[in-house]
Amino acid sequence: MRPTVVRTWGKTRLPQRSSLVTQTATILKERIHAGEWHRWLPGEHELCAELQVARMTLRGALAQLERAGLVRAGQGKRREILTRRRRAAPGVSGRVLLLTPVPLSVLSHLHVYCANELREALEKVGFHFEIHAERGLYGHGSVANLERLLTQLRPAACVLVSSTEKMQLWFSRRRLPCVIWGTKYPGVELPSVDKAHRAVCRHAVGLFLARGHRRAVLLNPGSGAAGDLESEEGFREGAAQHKQENVEATIARHDGTVADICNVVAALLRRSPLPTALLVSRAAYVLTVMGYLMRRGLRLPEDVALISRDHEPFLDQMVPSVARYVISPHNMAHRTFTTVLETLQTGLVSTANYQIMPTFTEGETLGPGPAHPPVPPG
Repeated sequence: MRPTVVRTWGKTRLPQRSSLVTQTATILKERIHAGEWHRWLPGEHELCAELQVARMTLRGALAQLERAGLVRAGQGKRREILTRRRRAAPGVSGRVLLLTPVPLSVLSHLHVYCANELREALEKVGFHFEIHAERGLYGHGSVANLERLLTQLRPAACVLVSSTEKMQLWFSRRRLPCVIWGTKYPGVELPSVDKAHRAVCRHAVGLFLARGHRRAVLLNPGSGAAGDLESEEGFREGAAQHKQENVEATIARHDGTVADICNVVAALLRRSPLPTALLVSRAAYVLTVMGYLMRRGLRLPEDVALISRDHEPFLDQMVPSVARYVISPHNMAHRTFTTVLETLQTGLVSTANYQIMPTFTEGETLGPGPAHPPVPPG
């Protein structure tokens, strides 16, 4: 009998043809026990796409889990998870919790890649890695929910994704082992790992000015996230450090909805003179901005130049190609793991702030110009 070979696609374990239904059930069981999903499994369509199996195979695997009492059929095509997350096995030093307000599948490709790398690296050194997607940790009553969760699970350390100022200060004041995966707010004494947003935005202003643009806009979410606030500081610094006359640097904020982004861009286009350069935070918002500009009959980059502060793989498929800043997932994952490991090994809470520098990728939306300088240190 041919041995079963387990392959990977990216970092997601995929079932192979031998005993496909059983292997699919095993993988689902592992991910349930790892705490990747809470209460409900994703829908059949999403699971089929993620595991790359046919719906008949998936349903056979789900039937096995139902017979084992791990899940039960719920409304529609989603299954309710009945089993609790397993406790750390003997020999495991403890749990490391990744806290996020949304499921891992909703986060950026960078977060997904790094989470998988972090899981694998931590388990090699004896720590059990769990993902907790819980909005209650981020909104009203977050302090009570955090206390409940940490009292119940007693993790060795936590990693915070998309964390609020209130969350960061709560961990900081209690001196709890924790790593912020993102930008930390002022007054927070915790280690953090993030992209150098401030340096990126300074650099982008320099690129615009080198191509003759004097009216640049940073289009930024107005949620007050620490990384976005850092971006605004860097954008202002980039404009201030250049001595050209008549340079106008504007920060325009939106609420993240398509309608509001379009309204904000429309207001910018009513200005006289028109802004000729846009730096857009978040790759998803780039799609909205480009579509709206084209609907208004504006050409990229002839009428408006555009740079994306961030990167997602779908930008690789855009026409015209998008100028953007690309961070190495490997570098981010490695720095995150070493920071978490330092926290676990020493038991100390440091204030280290690790800035990962991205690479600027040329794109047609910026237009031709002089050779761009390297991204400066943060």
